[in-house]
Amino acid sequence: MGCCSLSARQAGSAGIGQDEVELLRTGRTRIWSSSEGQSEASLHPKDPAILAETEDTEALWGRTREELANLLITQPISGWEGMHIHSLGEIIWSSLVFLRSYCMEEMRECYVVLFSFHLLILSVDRTKKALVYEGLLPLAGMRLREIVSAISHTFEISGSMIEPRLVCCQNSADFDTWVQRLRHQIQMANAHCPVSPSNNISFLVPCDEEWKKRELMRHLLCNTVLEWEGKPIQHLGRIQYLTTVQAARGCMGDSEERLLVLFPDDLLFLSVDKDRTAITYEGKLPLIGIQVKEKSAVLGRLQFEITGSLTEPILITCSTAEDYEKCLFCLQKPEKVLDPLALQPPPIIPKKSWRHQ
Repeated sequence: MGCCSLSARQAGSAGIGQDEVELLRTGRTRIWSSSEGQSEASLHPKDPAILAETEDTEALWGRTREELANLLITQPISGWEGMHIHSLGEIIWSSLVFLRSYCMEEMRECYVVLFSFHLLILSVDRTKKALVYEGLLPLAGMRLREIVSAISHTFEISGSMIEPRLVCCQNSADFDTWVQRLRHQIQMANAHCPVSPSNNISFLVPCDEEWKKRELMRHLLCNTVLEWEGKPIQHLGRIQYLTTVQAARGCMGDSEERLLVLFPDDLLFLSVDKDRTAITYEGKLPLIGIQVKEKSAVLGRLQFEITGSLTEPILITCSTAEDYEKCLFCLQKPEKVLDPLALQPPPIIPKKSWRHQ
């Protein structure tokens, strides 16, 4: 899982009987079997035992909480992505829990770490005695709800930018500590970072790292794009590639920052406001109607030019060689020899093929 998941699945009705759900133990994980696994009623097991035979909440692999905290900030974490862990600030609380999202049956053992403005989720690799990065959730906009069920010591975290998750603590003391401290930090985060469906854009743009690209792709498919035109963005297909570029229209046009989003049949241009709070639609070009030419004459510049019957030339400047190569690879299609009898009518000219601010 990446930094923060952008899909938000809601729990269904609580009308499932307790007999329909069975909690199966499989080593250090738990499997929930239910005909309607999205329901809160699926929390009720036949066996009310919660987290038997787990390590003491104060230790993991014989280490105390303080020793684990020191390990996190001094040793590399497998699979780590995004901002450096030192930038997250002080560790406020941490413990071993069982965690489950509503779209998964398996309840996994995780080590969860609370910072001032983030919640860090780490999976536990008992074979290697290591912690593996699973995700970093922003506290701003997060909601916490205690779950009353046969499984004690459980609460739910959710939010507009967070997939709902169930957190099962090992005992009542750990549960009380998590609920009290997490609620307090959520209030603090909301006070310093007002809730907005798009308030994470500032963390994702420029999308100069892979985890940012992934999260921004999810964001585009789940949130409003201002001034959008045409069929919904979700109907354009799977995003093939996304990056931040500088785009200049015509020979003398000023260069402007744009999000370049490549779909199977369309090239999408988006802009981000100066405060990094909103994404605006700037235009869309059908791939069948454009050509891409390398502009490698100027040394040190990673540029290519987009031309076509539906647009005047657009000069694209990439910030990295990787972005440049991937954009060219995706956009430079070998020309096909078309049968004149199979030619289709020309595409309808879009209302807005490119807009220059």
